[in-house]
Amino acid sequence: MIALDKYPIGEYHYANNGTSESLDGPWGTFYWADVLDGLISMVERYEGKIQLVYMDPPFMTGCLYRFRQKIGEKGLLEHIAYSDKWGAGNKHYLDFMKKVFEHVYNLLTPDGSFYLHVDYRTCAYLKIILDKIFGEKNFLNEIIWHYQSGGRAKRHFSRKHDNILFYRKSPKHYFNIEAVGKERGTKKRNHMKMQVDNNGKVSWTIKSGGRVYRYYQDSKIYPSDVWTDISHLHQRDPERLGYDTQKPEALLERIILSSSRPGDLVADFFVGSGTTLSVATKLGRKWVGMDSSPHAMHVCRKRLLGLDVNKDFAIYYKVISRSTSESELVAERQENQHSENRDNLKGVDTITITNYKPAKKTQISVLENPDLDIKGLEYIDYWAVGYIKGDLFYPVEYVWRRDGESAIKNTVALNCSTNQDLVVHLVDILGDQHFYKCTQLL
Repeated sequence: MIALDKYPIGEYHYANNGTSESLDGPWGTFYWADVLDGLISMVERYEGKIQLVYMDPPFMTGCLYRFRQKIGEKGLLEHIAYSDKWGAGNKHYLDFMKKVFEHVYNLLTPDGSFYLHVDYRTCAYLKIILDKIFGEKNFLNEIIWHYQSGGRAKRHFSRKHDNILFYRKSPKHYFNIEAVGKERGTKKRNHMKMQVDNNGKVSWTIKSGGRVYRYYQDSKIYPSDVWTDISHLHQRDPERLGYDTQKPEALLERIILSSSRPGDLVADFFVGSGTTLSVATKLGRKWVGMDSSPHAMHVCRKRLLGLDVNKDFAIYYKVISRSTSESELVAERQENQHSENRDNLKGVDTITITNYKPAKKTQISVLENPDLDIKGLEYIDYWAVGYIKGDLFYPVEYVWRRDGESAIKNTVALNCSTNQDLVVHLVDILGDQHFYKCTQLL
């Protein structure tokens, strides 16, 4: 197969019914771009339209953070997800975040909200900047997310929490505490007396200031600004996708439910593994995501395709330069005629990948089982067959490699016009993506 001379600027994944649900664009849009460049280009389209922004940016730790990818049963590749190194001092970091916050403020609706996920290193610095941009009166909470994790410090108290700064754009902000309340239930509660009425209904009473307060088992308890009931992700947690700093879906669910309505637009400009996008889709919120890492783009694509939700989404790429050392794809296309009924003949295209070689300049370092001999189809992480219309690639069929699989499924069959020009979109385990013509038999 021959690589395309010109790559599309993005891809559009239709919902399961084969058509877009929205007249004004896809349900969700991912931008593969550096955050400041991407935000500048978004102003015209999204200014004043985003209801909720959640961001989990770099924390100025001075570390490199990893994305670990399972290969086969025993292989493990390690990629750099992002660098949190900012040189001497913190001025570069703080200037960068100030510009990001200014764009966030302009993109929010008048009743919108902003949640910034940070830790002890940057919380105080960034709050001062946010107070100037949003106004001190529009600071609502410093949420403490307390979690249990491994390790105990011996020279100071163990650090077991993150900080989430919650700002509104104006006093008209939308907030629904009812959406995140939980029923009290029948569990015993300190200092409260349990009573059961003649109908078997449980209530709890407490006397304070000469008055008796009664709460029923189906009345709700609401979160305070200290969240101890949401666990961090353990290494073997089913949600884990290989990102060092991945956050649990339960955390984003609470934020999205309380500060947006179904159909509202939710955004995350440091997407990482795509938790915000996944939760927003499940809760019926539209979304905008952005990340500069190709691994984030590929992980989010697979995560979104794996959801059992009938929503379409688009991914837009930054400029892709053709490598001087191209990859090689060997595939076969077969056209077979079959009859579904006497009057309806359709062509069935079968595309089979028989071999793949990544760019020669690429080197692989395997963390676990370093003697693992990776070759051929084992390099492929995702591939799709579709067509290009305008500047976008439209997948018709796609497959991706699951954890523990040594090689991806190498054949897809699709019903389409036999004279349609088909294109293969391929992503390898190194994070590189390529487009190939498949308009003739090979």
